[in-house]
Amino acid sequence: MNEVIELKNLHVVFSKRVGLFRERRFHVLKDVDFFVQPGEIIAVVGESGCGKTTLGRIVTGLLKPTRGEVLFEGKPIYGFMNTDFAKFRRCVQFIQQDSYAALNPVRTIYQSLRAPLIRHNHKMKSDEIGNRIDELMGLVGLNPPEQFLVKYPHQLSGGQRQRVLMARALSLNPKLIVADEPVSMIDVSLRLSILNLMSELNQKLNIAFIYITHDLATAKYIANDQRIAVMYLGEIVEVGNINDILTNPRHPYTQALLSAVPIPDPVVAARQKEIPIKGMNLASIEKRTTGCSFFERCTYAHENCQYEPVPVVKNGKAAIRCHYEKEVPIWEKPR
Repeated sequence: MNEVIELKNLHVVFSKRVGLFRERRFHVLKDVDFFVQPGEIIAVVGESGCGKTTLGRIVTGLLKPTRGEVLFEGKPIYGFMNTDFAKFRRCVQFIQQDSYAALNPVRTIYQSLRAPLIRHNHKMKSDEIGNRIDELMGLVGLNPPEQFLVKYPHQLSGGQRQRVLMARALSLNPKLIVADEPVSMIDVSLRLSILNLMSELNQKLNIAFIYITHDLATAKYIANDQRIAVMYLGEIVEVGNINDILTNPRHPYTQALLSAVPIPDPVVAARQKEIPIKGMNLASIEKRTTGCSFFERCTYAHENCQYEPVPVVKNGKAAIRCHYEKEVPIWEKPR
């Protein structure tokens, strides 16, 4: 079975003109290999600025890569005829982080949900559109629909607006939804309901999800016993089963990321070791070397790590990008 989406040797470079004759180039994504299977939930985690959102925009076709291939069901999307690319755009949907900015403030919720249905289903009649919108509102838990459809985005809560975005994404029967930090701007008490909604839609409709976040707790909850991809400065440094990686991380950056998670129990926190990094200096995405981007902070780095291309060691669906992953000590979780 073909993957819904597959990225091969993907690179994204942004350019900024400085003066009349100079240009600065920022290597935002570097040598990314990534895939999503039908009905799968995969979490993409990493610190702010590591390229998670850029990856999501590439997957949904909102941004074209500088180099590399994007395959949809085994076919390159940028080699498609117009009809095939339109199918890809319908089947892969994007849910933004800021639900207020994502909805037109001068359109009612009904108008926002009606627009994609008219755009992609020219033969749908008014009563069919109304029934479909009522069905979508029921799927995302906004009942009764008539209570919400006449309102404008500012009249809804953050959680309700996020559900409207989910309904709009579902309107085109997608095979994959990219959710970019969908709960980060929602009250903590409501986050669980949105995550549960995503899980229900995944199980009921077999929709695959890419869940982008910097929060390891919500990543573990939504992608329980499925996969996680850890990103650092535009590279996927480790990918595999989320339970395996959170219990036994192999990449030095993943270990540092887990060590930085605060522990609420002061007794356990007192036994926690220092975060295993040798400095706070970040590598430059403008002047990348061919070597490891984590070299400046890695306590296990050798001199050749900075310049030699980093091999990707694969084991089934799991993979790690590190020169000396066998030399990295096993991470011990505080008890």
